[in-house]
Amino acid sequence: MSDKTTTILGVAGAALTAYRFVAVDGTDNERLDPCGDGARALGVAVAASAAAGDEALVAIEGYALVDFGGTCEPYDEVASDANGKAILADTEDDFILGYYAPEPVDGAVSNVGDGERGRIVLYSYKGNQVPAAP
Repeated sequence: MSDKTTTILGVAGAALTAYRFVAVDGTDNERLDPCGDGARALGVAVAASAAAGDEALVAIEGYALVDFGGTCEPYDEVASDANGKAILADTEDDFILGYYAPEPVDGAVSNVGDGERGRIVLYSYKGNQVPAAP
């Protein structure tokens, strides 16, 4: 985790999995739920899973590690799949949550695959998340 990450502490409304996108609960603004397919996210659960009612640390801006549910190339914009994993934002219904930002190894960057964990740059929850272009 980079020191260029903004985090908040919230309360899980349902079980949250580490390194997955989370959203504000639709009925209780004080609680966090797993993010749905193409939905707007608050951020990414950081480092530890949380049971309902537990406190959860969430990265809301800057760098974050996230589990991927599909292949992405460097700098592809990402959205959430139904399991809160990062996938390529490729439909007009997907909220763009950030972009894949791999750390260079020997000066080269590589794709990330389904089931792998990679680094993204989160767009701010404060209004910068937008639906993907058609």
